[in-house]
Formats: sequence, structure tokens, C-alpha cells
Amino acid sequence: MKSKIYYGISLLFCLLFALNCTSAQQVSVTGTVPPSFFGKTIKLTLINYETRNDKVVQEVKISQNGEFSFVINLKEPQIFDLGVDNSLLQVLAKPGEKISLIINKEGILVSGSQETQYLIDYEANRKKVFNKYLKRTYDSSAMAVKSGDQARIEYWNEEHEKASINYKAELAQWVQQPFFINSLAAIHHSIRWNSETDTLLMNQMVSTFQKKYPDYDLTRQLVNKVNATKRILIGAIAPRFTSTDTSGKKVDLSSYRGKYTLLEFWASWCPPCREESPTLVRLYNQYKATGFEILSVSIDKNTTLWKQAIRQDGYIWGNVCDLNGYGGPTAALYTVTAIPNSFLLDKSGRIIAKNLRGKNLEQKLSELFK
Repeated sequence: MKSKIYYGISLLFCLLFALNCTSAQQVSVTGTVPPSFFGKTIKLTLINYETRNDKVVQEVKISQNGEFSFVINLKEPQIFDLGVDNSLLQVLAKPGEKISLIINKEGILVSGSQETQYLIDYEANRKKVFNKYLKRTYDSSAMAVKSGDQARIEYWNEEHEKASINYKAELAQWVQQPFFINSLAAIHHSIRWNSETDTLLMNQMVSTFQKKYPDYDLTRQLVNKVNATKRILIGAIAPRFTSTDTSGKKVDLSSYRGKYTLLEFWASWCPPCREESPTLVRLYNQYKATGFEILSVSIDKNTTLWKQAIRQDGYIWGNVCDLNGYGGPTAALYTVTAIPNSFLLDKSGRIIAKNLRGKNLEQKLSELFK
């Protein structure tokens, strides 16, 4: 009889131990920031790489001597954005970790989380590659817009697209280093990958994550995002969606069948998007009578600014918006994590080109309507 009692107690102990192992554990994130942030609110935001519907999980006040502290409960690793007015860094937190951050003008010193260090290293490299390829085109585009010279604007838009390709390609090379590709931190690059050229990288990431981290939500997000990305490859039928126009009416993408359609993702606050507006207006007026349409999908969150930009830029075609930024369902459906971003659809709704701007878009339309 006693053996049965001991057996029952042992079984109960094992069950309780198993439950305890899968229960949440505390994670602390502490740090210091420069004087310019003293007294401000700092936010810890959970990043959703599948939908970009990120969620603020905690907000704390930075002390008058620049210190802050978060305590969260986690059952598995998650990646958070840490920011004041804008993003400061990303933190990859694991259950039970004590992460310490010293943020100053010279950089960021981290202890207690090797994978957070990987994210910091990635971001440092990304800024370096950005300055190498994109800073010049951004600055030159801004000067071209101020000059009002349309030829200069279109030239620098085209140069920006070329630079963007090189920028993403060099970032992908860095990501493929063994220490990073085998880390959960690698998912952070999914925000910037090129769906057409990074197919092998995406498949490699999925294979690694499924082997090393099969039960994590970050793995589920990655797999779902890769599958969604494959649904919008050139040659695929553009995923159908319904969104709301400026008058509150629902607009269905399927209603554009029978015409060549440019599906354009933009926002009122995006300078490169606004710089492209004169070209879009000109090409729309040139080809609308022969079967060309544009459907602009804004990722704005502010209705007033969205409608104001439409009026200012002369967008006389269809305009819709989910009013939820990158976290909106339409942006998520097309895995849009950066703008400008566009898809050219044929009359059957099939994707025939992506991200054509300026002269490249003009040349493609000339071929279609010759």
C-alpha cells in the first residue's frame, strides 16, 4: 500500500515539475541612457515579424539620473523593441535572463544576453551599409524635390532603387554568417529581405529554426511569413483583399480585374513615396484611357494626414487605407515592411513586376500599351 502512495506522490511531483518548467520566468531589462532622455517614457514593444502588428507591453519612466528597469514574464524567447521617441535597439530576451544595457553616444554596451548583442551588431552593420549605399540617394532625392526639377527627381528615384538592391544584398551576406543565421536573432532581418532574391536565405532560415527551435512562436512567425512571401512572387495571382477608401466605402482588389493595375503601398510621411507622385500622376493620365489603373494602399494611421497627402499629390485614382500602419491586414498580406513598395498586376490579377519606379515603370507601361 505504501509503495502505491509513494508512486502517486512521485508521479504528482513529476507533473508539478514539468508544469513548473514550462511556466513563465521573469526577465529583467535594466539600463542607463544619455541626459537627453532623462525623465522621458521608455517603451518595451513586442515585435511581431509575421504581421508587424507590434504591441507595447510596458512603459516606464526614465529616472532623473538616466536609469530604467523592466521586469517581464516569458515562457519562451521573444524579441522586443526598446524605444523612447524612436527605436533605440532590439532586445532578444530569454526566460530567466538579466539583461543590462548602457546606452550612450559611443554605442551600446550589453551584458547578460549574447543574442541581444547579435541584434546590436546587426544594426551597427545595417547603418554602415545604409550609409554606403542609400544615404547619398536619400539626400540627393530630397534636394531634387526642393529644386522641383522632375527629371532630377526621377533620376534619383531610379538611383535609389539600384542602391536599395545593393543594400539588401550586402545585408543578406552578413546574415548568412554561421553565428547569426543559427541564432533566433536572424529573424530580425526578415523586415528587410528581398522576396525575389532571398529565397534560398529564407529557406535556410526556416530549416534552421525548425530544427533548433521547433516549438517557439518566433519559428511559427517565420514559417508563416515565408509562406506569405512565396504567395507574392512574380507570376503568382495577387492575394485578394478588401480595404476602405476615403469616403468609407469598401474596395475589393478583384474589382480591378480586366486592367493592368499598379498596387502601390505608400504613406503621407514617406519622402520617397511622395517624390514618386508626379511620375504616377503623369503616367496615370497618359495610360488610363487604354486600360491602366492604380490602387494606392496607404499605411498611414492618421486619416487627416492621409487625405491631405492625396489632395496635395493629386491622387485621383483609388485610395484605400487600413489605418493601422505596417500592422494593417493588407500590408501583412503582402508582407510589406518597408515603403515605397509596389506590385504591377496584369489583367488577370497576376503579379508581373515589383517595385518599378520612375523610368523603369514608364518603360514597362510603354511595352504593355504599345
